[in-house]
Amino acid sequence: MSLYVTVFMCILVGAFLQANIGFGFPIIAMIVFPHLFPFSTAVTLTQVVAMASTGYLTIKYWNQVQWKTLFPLLFTSLLIAAFVTAFSLSMEPGILVLVLGASLVVISLYFAVFSQSISIQASKRNGLSMGLIAGFGNGLFGIGGPPVALYLLPAVPGKTEYLATIQAYFFFCNLESIFIRMVNGALVLEHIPLILMGWVTIVLGTYLGLKLFNKIPSTLLKRMVYIFVGLSGVLIVLEELL
Repeated sequence: MSLYVTVFMCILVGAFLQANIGFGFPIIAMIVFPHLFPFSTAVTLTQVVAMASTGYLTIKYWNQVQWKTLFPLLFTSLLIAAFVTAFSLSMEPGILVLVLGASLVVISLYFAVFSQSISIQASKRNGLSMGLIAGFGNGLFGIGGPPVALYLLPAVPGKTEYLATIQAYFFFCNLESIFIRMVNGALVLEHIPLILMGWVTIVLGTYLGLKLFNKIPSTLLKRMVYIFVGLSGVLIVLEELL
């Protein structure tokens, strides 16, 4: 029962953040899930559960998705992530956990210190480049949100358009990764109850997050997330090394 409670709270918090800042659920989930499941299963469960949120938001805001801006980013992400995902399946879980922890620290420091002062112009070249970086994160551990957010925030005209576009990106990337990992046995029938509970929970978290979408200062929320992510990354690395 404690497993279900832990998974429930993790998904609820992650979905709330996802609905407000456009990303966050995979980061929160991958802080917790590798302690509960084999690494590839943790990534796949994260992405399967996320489909309920990314799919819902993509459909809800379909007309606001900025496809011209999204396509170069999505194209390279899908291409790179396919190869990286297949390669990561043969890597030692301990190495992946260390890479995950170090990546979380770098992500939090980068966004907390530099994200407000750096603006990447929307162009095909920049979209392809950021998609390349995000593809590695998606392929290794299902986290491609930070570089995607960094590119899309200044590239799309409004808050709703940003949310719609980044959720569409996650939706299509998740589809690809889930297929590759499931073919390689990352999920079994015993995971179905967890997935069903996860879908209900992420819909609830998304609903609550959207209710507060315009009420929470985005700057404050982002900084809280970055601090939490950074500390979690440090703990993950220390737990693996000690």
